Amino acid sequence: MTEVSIEGWLLNIDKEKTKSLFMTHLQEDDQVTYQNFVMANEVLNEELLHFSNILGLNLQQPTLLNGFPVDGQQIMYSGHYTVYGEILEGEMDAWDVIIGEHCFSLVAEESVLELTEPHFQIGFEVVLQWLLPQSLELMKK
Repeated sequence: MTEVSIEGWLLNIDKEKTKSLFMTHLQEDDQVTYQNFVMANEVLNEELLHFSNILGLNLQQPTLLNGFPVDGQQIMYSGHYTVYGEILEGEMDAWDVIIGEHCFSLVAEESVLELTEPHFQIGFEVVLQWLLPQSLELMKK
């Protein structure tokens, strides 16, 4: 376990075990939304890469992912990543880590994974461009 400090968070994490979590739970019939999420997240800025590397996260593999069309050709993604370890300090649901367009928060949600070891979730929200050839209008229906 390693102590990690990010903004107002103090976390005790197992980075290697966190890296092993690659299960994304999607809304029913939402594979196209996930494909767009992966494509839109292919190029990450240096600060976002640093954040994900410190925590052992693959930002293209959230534990839970939801997508909702918003203005124009954009989609609002929300969900969370699961991290092995524990929160030592940090306010829940504060959206206190903002990197570029991504907002992150420590969240208290029931895990969709059946893990027996200590773990917690980092929630996220981001609005990304719709890049797939399928019409976003079809996704709104």
